[in-house]
Amino acid sequence: MHQLLLHEKFQQCTFIGHSMGGYIALAFAQQYPDMLRALCLFHSSSYADDAMKVETRQKAIHLIREKGGMTFLKTAIPGLFYDTEKHRTAIELLLEKATQFTPEALIQYYEAMIHRPDTTAVLEKILVPVYFILGEHDKAVPFKHGLQQSHLPKHAHLTILRESGHMGMIEEPEKAIRTLLECIGE
Repeated sequence: MHQLLLHEKFQQCTFIGHSMGGYIALAFAQQYPDMLRALCLFHSSSYADDAMKVETRQKAIHLIREKGGMTFLKTAIPGLFYDTEKHRTAIELLLEKATQFTPEALIQYYEAMIHRPDTTAVLEKILVPVYFILGEHDKAVPFKHGLQQSHLPKHAHLTILRESGHMGMIEEPEKAIRTLLECIGE
């Protein structure tokens, strides 16, 4: 991301990261804090995986190896939503798009999450505004973790999506968009 921004001649940016994208955003903030205008963690966390989360991810890797990626994704994708019936069409579309993922890519994705470092210190030291978008029913990033982290930055903004799991951009798009526009200064 840093090289891309330099190539495009951007001096600063607002970095918005959903889920694993938030881990990338935090790594960017750690390495290039002067390039940030604002940071947004959208259903994401600075915490490294605890032992229980590592075990869950390792079970997912085992399932992918044994049964294939789609078997895993048919369970995982609906689990990202609070109201699966209300969002059945979106889930089906995501499952259709997910056929592009190879089992190897899914395994690498999970291994990267298992081995990522804790970046809580980044939130404690960051000087730019940090926006948190939390899903009250998020199983991937527990709501309590998001609340704990939202108190760390000096300039924090919190949006709670009361009817969302991990997919607030689909479950409560209007509220999510309002926060994203505020984050980028629109």
